Amino acid sequence: MKEQADEHLQMDGKNMIAVEVAFISIDASSGAPILFLRETEGDPKLVLPIWIGQGEALSIQFQLKGEEPLRPMTHDLMKNIIESLDGTVDAVYVHTMKDSTYFGQINVVANGKTLEIDARPSDSIALALRLEVPIYVAESIVQEIGFPETELREAERQQSQDELEHLDEETLGRYTV
Repeated sequence: MKEQADEHLQMDGKNMIAVEVAFISIDASSGAPILFLRETEGDPKLVLPIWIGQGEALSIQFQLKGEEPLRPMTHDLMKNIIESLDGTVDAVYVHTMKDSTYFGQINVVANGKTLEIDARPSDSIALALRLEVPIYVAESIVQEIGFPETELREAERQQSQDELEHLDEETLGRYTV
């Protein structure tokens, strides 16, 4: 990352915690992408799921894999506009959750002013990855929604084991050992 994230920060009286993108998965029941954020500090580290749109998931996945799309995506365009106006982004924030909806903010610094721009967390995070700036989440959200990363790994292991135990003979017959 270009800027080192402070482990804890205050925003509008709320304690903010530095996080990083852990990975993107797919919700088995709805097929919707889920972005998992992970605390950068803590033991055990808590992870926070955020359901996002397909376009944002693709944009984030390109960044995580270090791949370039043929044409600029929306978040590349945002980055290019900010940089062409000699602006910078100091950080992005997921600051509020209301009625199962997360609210984010992008802090753009331009001409000596800090502009606090309301944004969806998925857009904020996609931009943060492109600009290599810190991502913060309100501590209250992490405490309410987050869960230990070890629980996620155990759930994945159990799901894989359940799937293996329920394979039928026809499916098993397709594989040679």
